[in-house]
Amino acid sequence: MRPLRCASALWMLGLAAALLTLAACGGNGSGDPGRTKSVSRQDVLTSLTNLVIVPRYRQAADAMGRLADSMETLCSEPNAAALENSRSDWRGARNTWVTTEAFRFGPAMDRRSQSLVDWRPVSVERIDNALSGGDVVTEEIVRQFMPATQRGIGAMERLLFAEGSNSLTTQGAAARCGYLMALTAVAHEEIEGILHGWEGDDESPGYAGFFDGSTNSSLHPRVAEAEVVRSLVFLVRTIANMRLGAALGVDAEPDLMAIPSGAAGHSREDLSRQLLGISEMYRGAKGDPQALGIGHMVGQSSPEVDNRMTAAIASASTAVDGVDGSLELAIAANPQSVRNVYDSFKEMQLVLNTEVVSVLGVTVGFSDTDGDS
Repeated sequence: MRPLRCASALWMLGLAAALLTLAACGGNGSGDPGRTKSVSRQDVLTSLTNLVIVPRYRQAADAMGRLADSMETLCSEPNAAALENSRSDWRGARNTWVTTEAFRFGPAMDRRSQSLVDWRPVSVERIDNALSGGDVVTEEIVRQFMPATQRGIGAMERLLFAEGSNSLTTQGAAARCGYLMALTAVAHEEIEGILHGWEGDDESPGYAGFFDGSTNSSLHPRVAEAEVVRSLVFLVRTIANMRLGAALGVDAEPDLMAIPSGAAGHSREDLSRQLLGISEMYRGAKGDPQALGIGHMVGQSSPEVDNRMTAAIASASTAVDGVDGSLELAIAANPQSVRNVYDSFKEMQLVLNTEVVSVLGVTVGFSDTDGDS
């Protein structure tokens, strides 16, 4: 029996050593050992600026530039393959832009960029009238004279995907081509403007240094942190209540128009990209184990709250993956799959608006937390 006791003792020692190792790694039960490590607000803000915000705007600018190039190719040598390439580049440009919705503060807000890049809903009638009016639509007209409902990614979608778009494969689509090239050029210039606003140049420091505290004139770290949290609160509330809840008819008659969509049927894809932006702002840049997010500040004060928020994001992602096709089609064919997405966002909203803001000491307005119950 003595050897058996020795073996048992050795096993217990091994288990104790393993537990000590986990403790030393700072594990908090979420499967992410570094979530409770000591970091400062400025560490988090610098990581978000350098690894999420600026790179994501750069990707959006590059993607819109590619769309502008593919539109020029399509219009100079129209054919079916060129049209499909432009449609694919449109999806890429939209995806990268939608990802930035989780951090639309700073330059994007100051410039009111949404009205030039992706205003919703668009006016189908106005777009069609501009197309059939016979006048050449130029960049100046788009930027200076057109209302927001006639420009941006939504107007591009109407021209690239809706009825009549196949005319782009022939030489007889000069008006449509001119309108599309003007729209993409203006959107590209605007996103480049946002990126420059963050990065700055030799003559003028960008918003990045003001936001992350690396310049002499900077936001207080608590104020910058609150900016991030409020952006997440607003986005999650908008998705849950004003889009999914309204489309499902949770509190009123169902209204499918509440979901931003169009001829390309991109609503489910939009949710995936919005969730990517939310996740990166909360957990840090995807794929970088050293990246920091607001969740690292939460985890230092309350690992339990951090676990719940992390689980809520994961649950929402799983629910979105369970939707087949666009949200509007799924509401008709399998409404429970969209209800699952709504429920997961409401749980995320509850944790974010009550527990996360409490742990971080962030104050949000009544309108930001409306619909928490």
